Amino acid sequence: MSMVATKFPYILILRDDTDTDSPRQDDCFGKMVCWHRRYNLGDKHDYSDPDEFLRRLVREKNIPDKELIEYIKSGQSDTVKLEYDRSARQWDVRSYDSQFKKWFTDCSFDAPLTGKEIELADALAESMQMDDLMAIAEKHNCILPLYLYDHSGITMNTTGFSCPWDSGQVGWVYASHKDIKKEYGSFSEENAEKAMNLLRGEVTYYDHYIRGDCYGFQLYNGDEEVDSCWGFIGSPDDLREDIEGYLPDEAKGIMNNLVFRYDDPDIDDILQEYEDELEVG
Repeated sequence: MSMVATKFPYILILRDDTDTDSPRQDDCFGKMVCWHRRYNLGDKHDYSDPDEFLRRLVREKNIPDKELIEYIKSGQSDTVKLEYDRSARQWDVRSYDSQFKKWFTDCSFDAPLTGKEIELADALAESMQMDDLMAIAEKHNCILPLYLYDHSGITMNTTGFSCPWDSGQVGWVYASHKDIKKEYGSFSEENAEKAMNLLRGEVTYYDHYIRGDCYGFQLYNGDEEVDSCWGFIGSPDDLREDIEGYLPDEAKGIMNNLVFRYDDPDIDDILQEYEDELEVG
């Protein structure tokens, strides 16, 4: 596929760029973690599955141990609880098994718990299900789900798709409150919303990449190539200003004349077509 525009004496050919690097190799604001059996999506990571990601996000990203312990002790979880066994003088970490519809003791800690907060928080995180881990993670991170639609090509968004058979969640994109403070100078509701919009923008940009909206241009003066540049990501309409920033002043506005071509013409083909049109005219 190609597009051709003219503003004599200039001819611009916009072509697909199949060698464009993933934008996730750049210094992105958000972190994009995905899992898919066929596609390598998002940022590189070593999380084996979503459960491991959320547990590590909760345990390795400076969320206080006491906050996690208090979340369970206050009864905010429906599937994990911390109970004191007076006869054994120990605290039991218990989890609910929905299959057997029973509570099971996962591990126990001798009383008192003072000095054992790290080990206890680790144990609670191991027993927690994804809903609880996400609830805690969202208190310290701005997180958006990532959905993929896979049918004659792939496309991604943060809101989901109407087709349940060819789409589903494949991961998350997120930024910590510390990242937001570093980016905007402070953390606030206003800056959190700015961060969410920035994350959505990164997903939209990445979606263009995985859909194949990647282009390069060749600029000709007559039959002589005078400039070229590759690696543009986005729709041709969105790229008008970016591409024209590379062009000489005399060629400004040429992007307004883009015409879609089903073939992949070279400059000789295009020049010959114009000559034929002039003869007919």
